Amino acid sequence: MTRKITLDYGLRYDYSTYEREQYGRMPDFSPTTPNPAFGSLLGAPIFEGYGPDRCNCHFAHDYPYALGPRLGLAYQVLPKTVLRAGFGIVYDSTANTSFAAATVATETLVVPSGSTGFDEPVITLAKGVQVTPTWPNFSPGQFPSLTNLNLVDPNAGRPARQMQWSVGLQREIFTNLLVEAAYVANVGVWWPSTNLVNYNVLTPQRLAADGLNLNNAADRTLLTSEIGSTLAASRGFNNLPYPGFPLTETVAQSLLPFPQYGTISPLWAPLGKTWYDSLQTKATKRLSHGLSLTALFTWSKSLQMGTESGAINNVLNRPVNKYISGYDQPFVFATQVSYLVRGLPKSGGNKLANGGAWITRDWTLGTVLQYASGLPILAPTSTNSLSSVLFQSTFANRVPGVPLFTVNLNCHCYDPTTTFVLNPAAWTQPPPGTFGTAAA
Repeated sequence: MTRKITLDYGLRYDYSTYEREQYGRMPDFSPTTPNPAFGSLLGAPIFEGYGPDRCNCHFAHDYPYALGPRLGLAYQVLPKTVLRAGFGIVYDSTANTSFAAATVATETLVVPSGSTGFDEPVITLAKGVQVTPTWPNFSPGQFPSLTNLNLVDPNAGRPARQMQWSVGLQREIFTNLLVEAAYVANVGVWWPSTNLVNYNVLTPQRLAADGLNLNNAADRTLLTSEIGSTLAASRGFNNLPYPGFPLTETVAQSLLPFPQYGTISPLWAPLGKTWYDSLQTKATKRLSHGLSLTALFTWSKSLQMGTESGAINNVLNRPVNKYISGYDQPFVFATQVSYLVRGLPKSGGNKLANGGAWITRDWTLGTVLQYASGLPILAPTSTNSLSSVLFQSTFANRVPGVPLFTVNLNCHCYDPTTTFVLNPAAWTQPPPGTFGTAAA
């Protein structure tokens, strides 16, 4: 733009599709489709595509608006000082986790009457072919009771979006010494999450509709009791949600929105979010005879919500699941030393000596040392009755003022192979049937 101002700008367009099984044989859970295997209860597998036995639909929609502008500015404030700033939007590819390969519709074989089951032949040639195999099987009632299914999120075709920006100063202090300092940050949305939503969860509102309260010990005992028990009968909770519902299953299972199934996992739900803020500094010193030294220091903070497996504390209250990322390292220091080999000196017309000079020159020898904060440790999982009542896990509560460790981890005064350094007294169980309040 001028002798002191340089502007870089660009635009990128991405288009990614959600993962599909090429012939539509991957089942997707539909909460509105009647299931003939369970007395026409709502909730059954459907199959993508158009035509007989198909849903006449697409499971998800691809995102066509992934436009990523980029902008960079360099301004020479003073003869030896440069201000740099930048902003950009980038997109990830859509999720590709190969769930389709593991869940395609299988064949159906009807075992003839008289077979005793395990280790018995399905047919014998002496009796002729007695079964009619069907493949692929698109029946909405094909999966047995209490099977775990997947639900493709309608927005599975939306790639994660990251907004990145930075602003910094670069200054030459004196000859061969350059220092830099910059604020670098980004915010991410639409990251695939498998644990921020549960389609088959027993909510406190659902329990309240049946006159149950998780704070009541008698109600918690009822929920964990078998539906065929005398306790369930005495409380009027022995009605089977569908014919053939196992009497050994719990009352809690019978009250689920879809009692015929276990976990209904969301596939590629773009609900995860990330946050990153950092101060990044760098010093570069060019010494004599090809020797240079670079030192870097970063002070940062990384937060996430729903992007890391096993780090959800309360699926029924999504905002409380924002906390430190498992990859967060607040302090990182690194130094690099490199040496550029000048090579052997040339020697007039001596071809052998000149060849040696050519072979040995311009090699770089380098070494790197990094010293950084350790990675966070996941909080312990609670052992209260929540998992058996709501089929959800939660974390133990942090005890204020109690140290997390039994020793000073940096004292070099204990044997790490025999000393248990985590302090059990630093954690306590949440009240029975309640979610914990600690961060992951």
